[in-house]
Amino acid sequence: MRSPTHFPLPAPLALIGGNEDRLDRREVLRALVAELHVGGASPPDIAVLSTASGEPELLWSYYEPAFRELGARPHWLDVRDREAAADPATLDRVRGARLLFMTGGDQERLVEVVGGTPLHALIRERHAGGELLIAGTSAGASALGTHMPVGDLDDQFAGPDDAYPLHPGLDLLPRLVIDQHFAQRKRHARLLHLVTLDPRRIGVGIDEDTMLLLRPGEGLRVVGAGAVTVIDGTRMSDRRGPASAAGDVVALENVGFYLLPAGTSLDLDNARSPVAPHLRRVLETLVSPPTLGNA
Repeated sequence: MRSPTHFPLPAPLALIGGNEDRLDRREVLRALVAELHVGGASPPDIAVLSTASGEPELLWSYYEPAFRELGARPHWLDVRDREAAADPATLDRVRGARLLFMTGGDQERLVEVVGGTPLHALIRERHAGGELLIAGTSAGASALGTHMPVGDLDDQFAGPDDAYPLHPGLDLLPRLVIDQHFAQRKRHARLLHLVTLDPRRIGVGIDEDTMLLLRPGEGLRVVGAGAVTVIDGTRMSDRRGPASAAGDVVALENVGFYLLPAGTSLDLDNARSPVAPHLRRVLETLVSPPTLGNA
């Protein structure tokens, strides 16, 4: 059993697709808080970072009662500029927290304010040391990768050569490119496009009110109302056909698409876990312990 004050190395990461239920069953948030109670810990302190949002006070007003009613002690990190991300009081609040919860909004804003600051360094240090579970919803989830999607593509796949750069993220999950509001906003083409830009990475698309909980070195599970889509391009080949009026014909071969509905789980200690071998290989990549360096 885990210690009530320390996770295995490193701590879990929770990716939430946005628009999670904060008023009724709160299935996603309830499962997240339950991770903090393992081992009989006292009510855990949660730091809510609303930097991504253009309305940070409004989001805090949603999450404060939700976490409090679930038995946690939420605290607001009102970080709106890089100076605030170096404030000693802010850093002390993170040192005392067991969960950092990053809200939705604009992932570019979040990274511009937090990236490369003392707050960013402390978050990475405490997570790698098994002391801080990190969760992000919507923009907060996308920002956890080394690179992240920004803006929107239309619903047509444009092809691997079209310019759509991957933007730097917070580098907590170097192997993943993470998208959110996935089925609801029909972002399959966008995520496939991003995977073709760097097939070494795994694309993860998370539906609304759905969480992918990653326990590095242990396993994973999917919680909530939707599903998680995983795109594996590590064995992908790009074949070009003859030119047409619309341009070259693009054929992507050996791309893995996997749908993980709520209830899906993988326990790395259980070799007989009911997961197909090729999918198990991909999922094991998701829960390989990240490093502090870039991939």
